[in-house]
This record gives sequence, structure tokens and C-alpha cells, in this order.
Amino acid sequence: MKYLNKLVNSDIVIENLSYETSSDRIKIKSSLLREQYCFCAYSEKYICKIDEAHIEHFDPRLKKTQEDGYMNWYATLPWMNSHKPKKIGPYLPILLPSSPDITNRITYNIATNTFEVVRLDDCEADNLIKYLGFNKFELVEERKKQINRIKLIFDTVGKDSMLLILSSHKEYVSFATALEHVFCIDLMPYITAA
Repeated sequence: MKYLNKLVNSDIVIENLSYETSSDRIKIKSSLLREQYCFCAYSEKYICKIDEAHIEHFDPRLKKTQEDGYMNWYATLPWMNSHKPKKIGPYLPILLPSSPDITNRITYNIATNTFEVVRLDDCEADNLIKYLGFNKFELVEERKKQINRIKLIFDTVGKDSMLLILSSHKEYVSFATALEHVFCIDLMPYITAA
């Protein structure tokens, strides 16, 4: 849930970049990746320089309309983009990904390796989980593998050395929300490090 926020001073807004202008798309994707620290907004996987990334329109109904813009765009991995439903209607009402209270409404369950609503009656948050596929089988399996890799590092070298490794290898911080819950640590300093 770390890469869904939006910045009030985004280059995209300041430069008034438009998805409809082909030459702006490279700048939009670059800005989104920079703002998301090169992590996929929906999966939390690290996007390295040789990976493909898409500009994803959260609400597809807004694409090619005046309402489409920065608040609707996220940098995602192609797999996440292609596995998201094409129609948002069945998932309405839905919590917006940039909602400031998202972490108070969606939590990570260590036992099941899935994201869950904090309150069972929160259909907006539940719809966001389902719509973006946070608990798709393939994604859950990838999170498990990542947690096991980091556990191996932790068991081999200890917490301090593990944190040092994470600070110099951003790709090891993939699935940050899950890692934070499993290891009871704040990874933002390691994610935001240059």
C-alpha cells in the first residue's frame, strides 16, 4: 500500500502533462516511477530499469475524457495491468487508491499472506482489494517467495545486516507492506534512499 499516494507537487501536474499527447507519456511514466520509487503501484514489486512498466488508468471509464489525469494514473507492471478487470462497475463503490486512510482500512494478514479489510463492513476497501487483484494466487505466491528469501537473509546474517542489504538492494524491498508486517520494521527509509 506504499506506492498509491499522490503528490501535490508532482511534475505531471506542474507541467500539465497529458496522456493524450504521445510525447508526454514518457515523461508521465518516468515521473510516476520516480514518485513510486520504481515500485509497481498495485503489486509492490520493484520495477528495474530493464522491466517494462505501463501507465495504468485506475478507473478505465475516465480514459480519453477530461476527468482522466494524474490522480487516475499509476505505473504498474504489465501483468498487473492485464489482470485487472476492464470494467470497474461491478466494484463500485470503491476506495480510491490515493485515499489517505487506505492503511487504516486495508491491512496485511501474515497468516494468510493476503490483504484484508480492517472492518468487515468496509465494502469500498474490499472492492479495491478485489479490483486490483491484491490477493490473486500468483501474487500471493510471489509474496511468499519474497518473504522466504528475506527470512533466509535474516536467519543467516541477522536483522542489522539484513537492513543494510535492503538499503543497497531496492529489489529486495519488493512487497514492502508484507515485509513490514512479518519483520515489524518500517521500510520507507530503505525504499526512499537514493
